[in-house]
Amino acid sequence: MVEISENMDPEDRAITDSALIRKMLWGYFPEQRDAVLALEKDEQEYAPPGDSAPVQVGAYTLASEIFVQGVLAPLLASAPELDEELAQRCADFLECLLGSGRASIHEMVSIRITDHLLGYPENWEKFRVYAGNLLLGEVRERQRYYEIPIDRGDQTEDGGAVDHLQVSDAVLDADAS
Repeated sequence: MVEISENMDPEDRAITDSALIRKMLWGYFPEQRDAVLALEKDEQEYAPPGDSAPVQVGAYTLASEIFVQGVLAPLLASAPELDEELAQRCADFLECLLGSGRASIHEMVSIRITDHLLGYPENWEKFRVYAGNLLLGEVRERQRYYEIPIDRGDQTEDGGAVDHLQVSDAVLDADAS
């Protein structure tokens, strides 16, 4: 499989993580452009006086405030059915982030987005049908912290359905020491 980073525009390889995430948000979620601009305006207000350098909103802030709070959380809160087109755009966006070839972006996805999905079992239950291979791989990596169903039809050892999230014993043991 060809990495998405190999297909990335050479111009995108030279920009910061924040600028790349902004560009991706701008393209995948045009309905969030006003929110991005508002964040940039707020950031500009906190810039040192006389600093003429362009202000960049941080990658974690963009991921949290624009994607998770502005797109993903409202999508997952919609009941009973998800907006399939928006859910697919979210999944495609996450695949691009995870396929960017940037460890810092992968880490940001783990911390801000994957943990949001896994930390609320109903979120992952709704969204996993849209998840691409990279997100499924990310979930498998993070599974050491959670006991979650990865694919439809997961069952416990006694044949019961897995329908809840529990912190794994390994995490509890690590916290106790």
